[in-house]
This record gives sequence, structure tokens and C-alpha cells, in this order.
Amino acid sequence: MTTTSYFKSEDKLMDKSDYHAWKMSLDLNLEENDVMDYVKGRVKEPPSSAPVAAKTKYKKGEVKAKKIIVDSIHKPLVAYISDLETSKEMYDTLVGMFKVNNANQVLFLKNKLKDIKMDRGESIQSYFMRITEIKNDLLPIGEVIGDRELTLISLGGLTREWDVFNTTILNNHRILGFDKLLARCTQREIRMMERDKPSNRNNPTAFSTHAKSKNNVGPRRQCEGFKPRLKEGRKGRCFNCNRFGHFARECPHKMDTPRDDNNNINNYKGNGNQRNNKGNRNALVAQYA
Repeated sequence: MTTTSYFKSEDKLMDKSDYHAWKMSLDLNLEENDVMDYVKGRVKEPPSSAPVAAKTKYKKGEVKAKKIIVDSIHKPLVAYISDLETSKEMYDTLVGMFKVNNANQVLFLKNKLKDIKMDRGESIQSYFMRITEIKNDLLPIGEVIGDRELTLISLGGLTREWDVFNTTILNNHRILGFDKLLARCTQREIRMMERDKPSNRNNPTAFSTHAKSKNNVGPRRQCEGFKPRLKEGRKGRCFNCNRFGHFARECPHKMDTPRDDNNNINNYKGNGNQRNNKGNRNALVAQYA
């Protein structure tokens, strides 16, 4: 007589790490064999006055459910359920044993994910890989972390040099998904590495690019070799030589161009006097013509 085996050896429950996969597989097998109602307690044992056929049917269903449950676990665990009378008691005992441990593991991993921080000098790829590992550890025990929550956790763990980037992402009306955030962070990290290269530290162009990335917040910092260009005529106009860049008292052409206040005044009025003289000459010509 051959014995039916419902589970492969690798699919059997051994410890808390196998709980989620084991329970799903067990429930499917119970439903497939039409004995889930026995395990859930929806099928009650017939009273002693019930027909023999009803009692026989109930007994066969109970035996089949028990066999499936026993076949789903490794031998060391059989001792915990060997004294129980019904398939419901066996099922509830196993679920209760490992569900508590499963809850503790979920709490531990979720706290670990919540407190995760990017180490100073750590790359973006390494940081996001640690987050992904915790997320994957939660999946087998039935906990799924939403994409939005994962994005916010990732942004919250970035170092202070990412504050401006953080603000830009959070000010958007639509929060990026986890994978898109990883791509944006990778691009930003490449630009930061280019900016911090020794060849770019004394480059005025690199400095201006860095200043724009900071949104021009705070006092302007000048790198070595950077000199602001003054506009022409910033110091004023010389009334001696009529040139920009110095005042009359500092004029280098002072000896070459003697100053005469009356002449200067006449110079400003020169154009008007010339027009008046021209008009007088025309009048005299017309008079003696």
C-alpha cells in the first residue's frame, strides 16, 4: 500500500523562516482535497444519534486533514501536535507557534528599515542595496512595503549634503517611485563627484555651476583666482580730461590740460552760442542784401 505524500521535503515547515511559504502551501493542499472546512471548524462532528454514513464521512475527512498537516512538517515538530484530537486543534497550534515569532521578526525588520541611514562616504548603490535587502526579507513573511513609503524612507536616510536634492524631490506634486529615485540619485552622485574633482576645485566655471546648484542661497563664496570684473566707469568721470575711471583730483593728464572754470562753463554752453551766432549772421546778411 502506497502512502500519498502532499509535500516535498524542502517545502515542509522546519522553523519560523519557512512559515509564510508553508502556510500558503498547506492551505492550498487542504482546499484541493476539500478538507479546509474541517480545519477551520466549519464541519462539526455529528452527534452519537447521527446516521452511520454521516459519522463515517466526518471521520474520513478528519483523517485526511490530519495526514496533510502532519505531512507538511518535519518530524521534530510532530511531538507538538501528536496528542491533539482534531485537525483544527493541530492547525491552530502550529499557526500559533510560528505566528508569534513571525510578528516579532516583522517588527524587528520594519524598525531596522525605519532607522536605516546612509553612512558618510557610502555610495548611493550600496545604500539602496541595503534598503532592498530588508524589503526582500519582509516579503517571505507576508509584509509588503509600498513604493511611496520606501521612497520616503530612502530620502530620510540620506546625509546632509543631499538636503537640497531632498527638498527638490519632496516639493514635487508627485513623489517618485523607488526605482526612479535610485536613477535620479545616481545621476546626482555623478555630478557631485565631477564637481569635487581636484581639477575642478579652482575652476571658476565649476564654481559658478556649484553656486547655481545651491540656488544662490547664503553669501557668495569666491574660489582662489576668481576676481569679479568691475564695470567701466565704476569710480566716476573726470571733469578735467573727460575720461572715466578716476576723478579730476587724480587726473594723470592734469598738467597737459589746464583747467579753466570759465572755459568749462563756456564749453557746456558752446553749442547754444554757436546756434545764436549763426542766427545773427543770417539776420545781418538779410539786412544788407
